[in-house]
Amino acid sequence: MSADFVVLGLGSNLDHPLKNLRQALAAIKKIKNIEVKNVSPIYESDAQVPGDAPIGWNKRFLNAAVLIAVPSKTNPYELLTQLKTIEKQMGRNAAEVWAPRLIDIDILYWHDITLAKDDLNLPHARVSERPFALLPLVDVFPNAAVDRPIWSYEWVQEKPFATKKSLTEFWPEFLGILNLTDDSFSDGGHFKNETNLIEQIHNLVESGATILDFGAESTRPGAQVVTADQEFESLKTALKIVQQLNLNKKIQISIDSYKPEVIEKCLTQFHIDFINDVTGLKNPHMISLVKESQKKAFVMHSLSVPAKRDEFISEQIKPTDFLKAWWSQKRQSLLQAGLSESQLIFDPGIGFGKTNEQNLFILNHLEDFGVDDAITDSILIGHSRKSYQTLFSSRPASERDLETALITQKLNLAFTQYLRVHDVKSQALALRTNI
Repeated sequence: MSADFVVLGLGSNLDHPLKNLRQALAAIKKIKNIEVKNVSPIYESDAQVPGDAPIGWNKRFLNAAVLIAVPSKTNPYELLTQLKTIEKQMGRNAAEVWAPRLIDIDILYWHDITLAKDDLNLPHARVSERPFALLPLVDVFPNAAVDRPIWSYEWVQEKPFATKKSLTEFWPEFLGILNLTDDSFSDGGHFKNETNLIEQIHNLVESGATILDFGAESTRPGAQVVTADQEFESLKTALKIVQQLNLNKKIQISIDSYKPEVIEKCLTQFHIDFINDVTGLKNPHMISLVKESQKKAFVMHSLSVPAKRDEFISEQIKPTDFLKAWWSQKRQSLLQAGLSESQLIFDPGIGFGKTNEQNLFILNHLEDFGVDDAITDSILIGHSRKSYQTLFSSRPASERDLETALITQKLNLAFTQYLRVHDVKSQALALRTNI
């Protein structure tokens, strides 16, 4: 099927603008027959307001562009109607032209189509006057046939409306990894020390982590066996520290465990936001806990836990195709079991049941997950310090934050809603330097 490339512009400056952009992207991915291809970095800019506007209108905007593919001969007005429906569903109300808004979703550009109507212009009538629209557009579609003022070039420092790529706002949410084990592959034993744990919690939160992911059993090849009681005792100690630090109001908590009895105790005694199950919710009891608690679940693909060095998915099929088929079946079974779509987060399981080459291919081709509406759910990428990096590095796992950052910088962020990493600071820097 032939397709046309279209660039959408997103903007928000009310309530939680970054959350609004993320929600809009998620809704766009669910439009039937639309394939999201890529997203621009997040941009910040001053609001465009008339000189007599109320002071309250002058709120900084966050903007971005989304590159999509639509079937050829799609009617632009049909797409526009779908986008305006998303705006309404998100809560946007009619407002004055220059007033602050919860969400804007505009069609900025439609490759090989020009249109000049009162209610729709392609390219967007004022795109070349608005750096917060033009710059993201060019990021995702460099060959767009639009006028480019001198300020649009990278070497020009000053942009109208103080527009710039954000140094603090990114598409993915960061999960900071906290391993409470003696034999984790990169930091075993280090965070069993209370002082080290508290220091690392502060480091992760100050660097931008919005979720702390606590695990008390290693799942690396050859990992030590840990009983459920041992695992919970380690988690309990750490979660009490979190309570004492009074972080619960500004940080969310994820528990990395595949044992239902451990998760059940955590849910009973502590505030938990996410359940991170590396076995992909295979256990019916775990499914029941997710259903009853209404918590979100990271559902990971794996062939075995702990991972086995010699067990891989078939090399006769493209790994992203294999994972799409797996997720289709897994998702359907979980929905039939009573879980809701909003609870499910897909994790392709980097490092579990894949060769190093397969892992690297998946990371370099995340856009495959959007083909044929295959995966429209949120996606977690957990690629930090893992062994696929030995393809291009000989350094030990504990020293692979640079290698991880090099991969992070290339990730397709349209398919990276959550980023699970050991060192948030270096990974945020990788996204920040992608300018």
